[in-house]
Amino acid sequence: MAPARLYAYRLLAEGFRPLGEPEPYAWVASETVRPLAPPEPVGDLIALHADADIELRLVPSLVRLWAEVTASSLRFSGIRLHNAGIG
Repeated sequence: MAPARLYAYRLLAEGFRPLGEPEPYAWVASETVRPLAPPEPVGDLIALHADADIELRLVPSLVRLWAEVTASSLRFSGIRLHNAGIG
C-alpha cells in the first residue's frame, strides 16, 4: 500500500442506483458516467487509514480471514475476492 498511487474521480450521484439486498453494498450506473474533473491523487493510504481509525492487518491468507467474516454477524461484501482466487 505504501508505494501505491490511488486517484479519486468525482462523479455526480444522479444516475447511480444501489445494488444488493437487503442492504446495498455498491452503487452502480447503467449508463456512461463522466467525471466532474480530472482524477485527484488520494495521498498516503496508510496515513489516511490511521486518521480514520481503520484497522489494517497483514494476514498470510485471505481464505482464513474470509471464513471468519462469513461466519460472523458482520455485513460484508466480497465482490473483489475472485481477483484473489477466493469465492
